Amino acid sequence: MKKLIYAIAGVAILGIAGALIYQALNSSLVYFILPNEYAAHPAKYEDRRIRLGGIVEPGSVQYDNQNLQLAFAITDSIKTYPVTHVGAPPELFKENTGVVVEGHFDGETFKSDELLIKHSEVYEPPADGQPIDIEMLKDTLQ
Repeated sequence: MKKLIYAIAGVAILGIAGALIYQALNSSLVYFILPNEYAAHPAKYEDRRIRLGGIVEPGSVQYDNQNLQLAFAITDSIKTYPVTHVGAPPELFKENTGVVVEGHFDGETFKSDELLIKHSEVYEPPADGQPIDIEMLKDTLQ
């Protein structure tokens, strides 16, 4: 009889420990999605921290140097969302480049507290005097 009680208690403790581990892992997960994936299921990501990846839309970058407020639009060429970020942008940040922003949605605007620049692992500078091929640059970022 004692062995049965110990076995039941052991299973219960393992079950509780498993549930606590699952809850901790689930709350610390950060989903990586594209703008069109968010648009398809916004309720799925409500009140969750996510990483939103895409291209900085040309002509959308606005930076307030005094207040360190950065605003731009991120797109995957299917859906576009405005992004606000507090802090100085990274040196490689510019229009038409790949970015990953981490934060949450506030209505239709993404509030970012972390901004990462996506770049190729292979750097090939253009030949002297040659302009950068934008299409090739985009391909290396994807």
